[in-house]
Amino acid sequence: MRRGQAEPQLSPSLLPQVSRQIQEHEQDSALREQLSGYKRMRRQHQKQLLALESRLRGEREEHSARLQRELEAQRAGFGAEAEKLARRHQAIGEKEARAAQAEERKFQQHILGQQKKELAALLEAQKRTYKLRKEQLKEELQENPSTPKREKAEWLLRQKEQLQQCQAEEEAGLLRRQRQYFELQCRQYKRKMLLARHSLDQDLLREDLNKKQTQKDLECALLLRQHEATRELELRQLQAVQRTRAELTRLQHQTELGNQLEYNKRREQELRQKHAAQVRQQPKSLKSKELQIKKQFQETCKIQTRQYKALRAHLLETTPKAQHKSLLKRLKEEQTRKLAILAEQYDQSISEMLSSQALRLDETQEAEFQALRQQLQQELELLNAYQSKIKIRTESQHERELRELEQRVALRRALLEQRVEEELLALQTGRSERIRSLLERQAREIEAFDAESMRLGFSSMALGGIPAEAAAQGYPAPPPAPAWPSRPVPRSGAHWSHGPPPPGMPPPAWRQPSLLAPPGPPNWLGPPTQSGTPRGGALLLLRNSPQPLRRAASGGSGSENVGPPAAAVPGPLSRSTSVASHILNGSSHFYS
Repeated sequence: MRRGQAEPQLSPSLLPQVSRQIQEHEQDSALREQLSGYKRMRRQHQKQLLALESRLRGEREEHSARLQRELEAQRAGFGAEAEKLARRHQAIGEKEARAAQAEERKFQQHILGQQKKELAALLEAQKRTYKLRKEQLKEELQENPSTPKREKAEWLLRQKEQLQQCQAEEEAGLLRRQRQYFELQCRQYKRKMLLARHSLDQDLLREDLNKKQTQKDLECALLLRQHEATRELELRQLQAVQRTRAELTRLQHQTELGNQLEYNKRREQELRQKHAAQVRQQPKSLKSKELQIKKQFQETCKIQTRQYKALRAHLLETTPKAQHKSLLKRLKEEQTRKLAILAEQYDQSISEMLSSQALRLDETQEAEFQALRQQLQQELELLNAYQSKIKIRTESQHERELRELEQRVALRRALLEQRVEEELLALQTGRSERIRSLLERQAREIEAFDAESMRLGFSSMALGGIPAEAAAQGYPAPPPAPAWPSRPVPRSGAHWSHGPPPPGMPPPAWRQPSLLAPPGPPNWLGPPTQSGTPRGGALLLLRNSPQPLRRAASGGSGSENVGPPAAAVPGPLSRSTSVASHILNGSSHFYS
C-alpha cells in the first residue's frame, strides 16, 4: 500500500460475516490445541511408562548380576576352604605318619632295651650259677680222694660241658623267645598303627564330607534367599508399574472428562450465541415482512380505488344527474368504510405475524437446546462407558500380570527345588561312594595285613592280644597302667597322653568311637573303655620280661605259628567283607 493512500474500509454488510469467520477460526484453533494437548499427554505417558520399564529392567539386571557375584564369591570361598582343608588334612596325615614312625622306633628301642637288660641279667645269673656249680663240683671231688686224678678231670670236664650246654640252650631259648616276642609286638603295633591310620582317615573323611554338606546347605540356603529376594523385587516392580499405569490412566480419563465438559460448555455457549443472534436478527426479518404486508395493502388499496373509480363512472352514466351528489357521497362513504376494514385487517395480520414469529423462534430455540443437551449427555455417557471399560480392562490386565508372575515364581521355585534335590542327591551319592571306597580299601588293607601275618606264622588272636595257650600256661596278665600309648598316632601334633583324661573333661576326639565304624558287633577295635584302651586286649601292653611262647607247626612245614590255628579263631580275616557290607548298609549312622 502506497504512503498516503487510505486503507480500504469494509462495507457494513461484510462486518458480520468477517466476525463470524474470525470466531469460527478461533474455535477451530481451540479444538486443535485441545487435541494436540491430548496427544502430547498420551505421548508423555507412553514415554513415562517406557522410561519406568527401562529403569526397572536395569534394576533387575543389576540385581541378577549382584546375586550372581554373591553366589560366585560364596563358591570361590567354599573352594578356598576346601583347598585349605585338603592341605591341612595332607599336613595332618604326613605329620601323623612321621610321628607314628618315630613312636614305632621308640617302641622297638624300648623292647630291645628291655630284652638286652633281660639277656644281661640272664648271663650274669648263668655266670654266678656256673661259678657256684664249679665250686660244688670241686667240693664233691675233694670228698672222694681215692678217685684217680684223670677221672676227676674228665668227670669235671663233662660236668662243665653239660652246664655250659644247658646255659647255652637256656640263652638260645631266651633269644628265640625274645625274637618271637619282638616280632609279635612289632606286628601287633603295626596292626594298631594301621587301625589308627584307618580311624584317622575316617575322621578326616567325615570332616571333609561334613564340610561339603555344610557348604552345600549354605549354598542351597543362599539360592533360596536369592529366589525370595528376586520374587520380592519382581512383585515390587510389578506393583510400581501397575500403580503408574493406573495413575496415568486416571489422569488421562480426568483430562478426557475435562475436555468433554469443556466441549459441552462451548457447544452450549455457541448455541446460546446463535440464539442471541437469531433474536437480534428477528426485527429485521419482521420489518421486511411488515413492509411486504404493507406493500400488499397498498396494492389492494390501489386496486380497490381503481374499482371504485370504474364503478363511479358507470353509475354516473346510468343514473340521473340529480342523484349524482348523493351517489358520490354514498360511494365515498362505502370506499372509506372498506379502506378502514382493510387497514384493520392489515394491522391484525401484522400483529399475528409478529406473535407467531416470536413463538416459533422460542420453540425452535428450545428444541435445539434440548436436542443439544441430549446429544451432549449421550456423548458424556459414551465417554464414561468407554472409560469404565478401559478401567476394567486395566484391572483385568493387572490381575493377569500378577497371576503370570506368581506362576513364573512358582515354576522357578519348583525348578530351584528340583535342582537343589538333584545336587543333594548327587552329593549324597558321592558321599556314600567315598565312604564305600574308603571302607573297602581299609577292609582290603586289613585283609592283606592279616593274610601276610598268617603267612608269617601269626594268628589273628595273637595279633589281637595274648594267645589263649600262653595264658593257659600261666603267663601273667598285662599290667593295668600302660607303659605306652593305646594309640600310636598323636593328636594334632601334641604329645601322647599315658592315662585317662582328667575328671570332668570329655575324652579327645581321637579316643571317641569313630562315626564311620559299624553300629554293631563287627568292630575291629571294639568300643573304648574309660581309660581309652580297647576292650579285648586289642592293644597289647608291654611287659617288663618276656614269657616263653610255644610255637606249633602249621601245615607240616618248617614255619612256626604262635597260638592256635587261624581257622579255629573267627578273626577279622573271615569277616572283613561282611564288615564292609554291614557298614555300607548302616550308612545312616555316618550322617549322625
